[in-house]
Amino acid sequence: MKHILLIILVSIPVNIFSQSWQTLSSLPEATVRYEDLWFINENTGWVVEAGDDKIFKTTDGGTNFTFQFQDTGAGYLRSIAFNNANLGWAGSLAGRLYRTTNGGTNWIRVDTQVVPAPSGVCDISVVGSQTMYGSGRYIGPTNIIKTTNGGATYENIDMGAYSSFQVGIWFLNDNTGFVGARSNIISEGSVVLRTTDAGNSWAKVYKSNIQNEHVWNLYFLNAQTGFGTIERFVPGNGAIVKTTNGGLNWIRIEIPGTGVDMDPVGFINANTGWVANHQQFINSLKQTTNGGLNWTNLNFGSSIHGIFIANDSTAYASGGRIYKYTSAMVSIGNNGQNNLPAKNTLNQNFPNPFNPSTLISYRLIANTNVLVEIYDVNGEFIEQLVPLTRQGPGDFSVTWNAGNYPSGVYFYSLRTDLGNYYGKAILVK
Repeated sequence: MKHILLIILVSIPVNIFSQSWQTLSSLPEATVRYEDLWFINENTGWVVEAGDDKIFKTTDGGTNFTFQFQDTGAGYLRSIAFNNANLGWAGSLAGRLYRTTNGGTNWIRVDTQVVPAPSGVCDISVVGSQTMYGSGRYIGPTNIIKTTNGGATYENIDMGAYSSFQVGIWFLNDNTGFVGARSNIISEGSVVLRTTDAGNSWAKVYKSNIQNEHVWNLYFLNAQTGFGTIERFVPGNGAIVKTTNGGLNWIRIEIPGTGVDMDPVGFINANTGWVANHQQFINSLKQTTNGGLNWTNLNFGSSIHGIFIANDSTAYASGGRIYKYTSAMVSIGNNGQNNLPAKNTLNQNFPNPFNPSTLISYRLIANTNVLVEIYDVNGEFIEQLVPLTRQGPGDFSVTWNAGNYPSGVYFYSLRTDLGNYYGKAILVK
């Protein structure tokens, strides 16, 4: 006989006056993660939840959220943005694009109107009342979906000539915009792409020349000052890139202790901003008060994937829960420290050390996109063991035959929708 033990955790909401980040109790812990969020003012906004592919709306600054939409076939809702109170967009990793013209009361699938169909819509940038750019995918192939007439017509821009992985997108106006990516030329590493002709052509205005990373998220404080996060695929520090001349030049700033999965970035003013690591169980929200030169770990927020700046005193973040930074009264519960669900795991390869073959196994808690790759000790790409595919939930394994490689230390990387995981393998001949 099977016995089920049900544990109920009670969170009692309380109101406090704070100028720090707090956890909103109005939405429960996400099944997988609240992937993205968008606010048109400090009170009215929308959130997408990836595990159940749902959209929620608040009109009171997150004190309450109402359910609006669900599509269990969405294939992992990933992004959301609104031009105004009525016209909005949501995208998924599987390439589904949705539009609303009544503030989210109704959502209609519109990717069927895009030719060719999008590979994925990982991030969205909106300009004015009619223009939308959607970027994807973080695991390739890469594209940009564009409309300048509120969705009457669409264009699919193939980005394969510039990028192999692609997420963040930010347009300053109808013509000038930026994309964060991994270069289509592996040796160029992470790149920031810039266009001044509405996406018809792009220039690589930043190249890291480090193979095992890409620029993930972008945020512009104004037309001159912008930031991007750099996500690594193997062990090491994360970083940001920063521009102060409208994206023509970028400087790199390492952030010790961040490791893989650097993800969102947002600045409330020229000095104060935040970045986060989106891996599960990692309370990794970091804050800077000097424009990104130095960072302090706030030890707050689980699996944060989105940061949205509503105004100069209010910001929101999405991850395992919904979080809010404000100087107003907020309702919070349990300080966000709820028990988290099981996570994906990557096991130590066996045998290790090995010669010439070793087994790499991993467990997935849900259906997800998967990539398994090998890098050498210098972080240079070696080979792909599992090409982009959907797997899970369950246990999986792949054998790496390293007979053609010299003795040494290698890293194996598991990339999933919920984060990156890595292990170290030692080849001894």
